[in-house]
Amino acid sequence: MDEPLGALRWHWGDAYAICHPAPDTWIAQRRDTCETLRAATPEALRHKIIADYAARPVGRQAAPPAPQESPDDGCPCAAP
Repeated sequence: MDEPLGALRWHWGDAYAICHPAPDTWIAQRRDTCETLRAATPEALRHKIIADYAARPVGRQAAPPAPQESPDDGCPCAAP
């Protein structure tokens, strides 16, 4: 697992499904609504997650159990 992906999942994985399916493609999906955030870099995605979470926090305790994501299976709610 690459370091930025692991760090994003560590900090935000309870609230967002996060994947890095291709170069310059970073995706986070809210676990409550499956709304998608996309960015070209992990830093840009982190900023989008922070802004999204500040505007509408995801209920982490009410969120469904986190599926086991792997770098090659994409995000569980994803529609490309």
